Amino acid sequence: MLEVWFGVALGLLFASNAALWIKLDRCYQDLHKVIEKAGDITIDPPEMGHIKDEIVDTLQDFMESLHVPQASDHLIGGLSQIMQMWAMKKFAPVVEQIQQAAGSGDFD
Repeated sequence: MLEVWFGVALGLLFASNAALWIKLDRCYQDLHKVIEKAGDITIDPPEMGHIKDEIVDTLQDFMESLHVPQASDHLIGGLSQIMQMWAMKKFAPVVEQIQQAAGSGDFD
């Protein structure tokens, strides 16, 4: 029975190697086709003035979208800090247990 499993494993190994060889040969042929066609491609370098204009436009759009913080922004910020303090007090024992478990390497 062992020789049957050995034969099956050897056959699967041979089949996978043959499939891999066929796939790599196809990739090799496709790569050579791409390399042959690459000589016909011309690349135009971008103009630096156009790139500069795009960066300036992007920065201007960003600066225009900024606004002075309003009372609602400050109120939401204060509420978020209160919620963070509440969560830290509420879940402090759990955090300590996680830290102790991480420090000792005991994750049972």
